Amino acid sequence: MENSPTSSHNSITFQRKGSPSITISRSALRRIRELSENSDNVETGGILVGHELEKNIEIVQASDAGPNADSSSSHFLRDTAHCRDFLARCYNDTGADYLGEWHSHVVALRHLSPGDLNTLIGILIDPDYDFVTFAVLLVVVGRKKVELLVYAAEYVTNEARREIRVSELYRGNFPDAPDLIV
Repeated sequence: MENSPTSSHNSITFQRKGSPSITISRSALRRIRELSENSDNVETGGILVGHELEKNIEIVQASDAGPNADSSSSHFLRDTAHCRDFLARCYNDTGADYLGEWHSHVVALRHLSPGDLNTLIGILIDPDYDFVTFAVLLVVVGRKKVELLVYAAEYVTNEARREIRVSELYRGNFPDAPDLIV
């Protein structure tokens, strides 16, 4: 299968032909899965931090939503101050920087919503950032399983135009994790 992840001892890499790769530490994936499973039927999420290697991304840690996050079964806004403090600690400790976002859906929406896409576009065109590639992880929590979707978003500019490309790199079970049984 073209979008099968490849794994090493400490990380899993997702890539499709012609797209950037996103490598995620196993500990960050475990944390995202646990936070998603334990969010009591409301969306949750956070930021992804790591290192950029040209247009490829290596994610080393994932934050939680924070104590002042705003969430419901169909809406999520992370606690920005909490995530900013998380990023500052990661950057000071290892030089890891903000490279993406993750969140969950607890309703039967197995793709990025229009609101998710608008947020993503806003981040990519914001001149305060300067992303070549941005990682987006979506966790769909169902009654009997948890599904992971991994996206790479690229802000591509050339002489003729600017465009944002969002590529789905993976859709399936969490690698190395049993299905959720509720």
